[in-house]
Amino acid sequence: MNKEYFNQSIDKIEVPLEKLIAREKTAMSYAKKRHKVGRTTKHSILIACGLCITLFGSGFVSSGMAAALSNIPLIGPIYAEFSDIASDKIKRDKLATVIEKQDSHNGLTMTVKEAAYDGGRLIVTVVYTGEKELSLKEGNVGFNYVTINGQPFKSAIGSTGQDSINSKTIIEHHQFTLANYDEYGDKIEIAVHGEDLFGHKGKWKVDFPLEKVKGDMHEFYPGVKTEKGNGVYTLTADKVTFTPLSTRIDVTVDYPTELDENDTWKWFEFSVVDNHGRVYDRLKLQTGMAGNYGHHMVLTLPPMDTIPESLTLKPADINNEGFNEEIKELELVVPLDKKK
Repeated sequence: MNKEYFNQSIDKIEVPLEKLIAREKTAMSYAKKRHKVGRTTKHSILIACGLCITLFGSGFVSSGMAAALSNIPLIGPIYAEFSDIASDKIKRDKLATVIEKQDSHNGLTMTVKEAAYDGGRLIVTVVYTGEKELSLKEGNVGFNYVTINGQPFKSAIGSTGQDSINSKTIIEHHQFTLANYDEYGDKIEIAVHGEDLFGHKGKWKVDFPLEKVKGDMHEFYPGVKTEKGNGVYTLTADKVTFTPLSTRIDVTVDYPTELDENDTWKWFEFSVVDNHGRVYDRLKLQTGMAGNYGHHMVLTLPPMDTIPESLTLKPADINNEGFNEEIKELELVVPLDKKK
């Protein structure tokens, strides 16, 4: 495929970024209120990748882009153009595993194109092709999900994005940050399940083995916390994990029990700055929850080839005008000088 033509197609897509971010914040607030006691978190809404979902789920794909999509055999590089958290490294180090396995019946074929897993993140790309037109209307999309080793799994961050390439082809992208890093070890069995998809009745399933991508992994246990907090909240950076697909920060958020009981706890917006002044926010930062009520938050940044000396967490709250307002007393410097 002509790379210049593909890049030009990408450039023609108009993305109302501020509106998308505002919509994601509204979704985050709604999701927070739904995390009650006894509710298992299947997929926390995420900010950064949520924008990618919106791009592929809201009709922003131009006719030129559709032509470009339809002419490439592997789908991963397409999502790289939409700022996947690990896009640069996936492309450079060829981290995605080619799967090319399918289930076909009732006029619909589900094909898993490729996948990547590093113990902390899982990415799966699927293409659906139909003998007749496929529908993305709300009542026709159907239901699909991913399992690990035959069972549902807990994720701190998870999303699925879908859009049409043409009337008979739909692209789908699953990505997850697992609630617990390296819970499943080096080799896993993945299955993508679908039921009554895109106007076609029936059940589809594609399963395949997947090995952890090769690459360095480093763990740090800084255990630092805000000394005074803001009188209500205290943040503790428990663990920082560097893997081929992400930089992960596990944060404990402590606050009075009564905020649990009346569901008035805050979901903080975060930005992260390293000791060189590089800022990670918006499309370079995902935020999720490993559990209920926001006590265990997970921040996911792009993978890093060079480990910085420190990372500074800058939490913020949304003010009455809808803008982020930093909470200086909760700012936390996380040193990275003790590696497991």
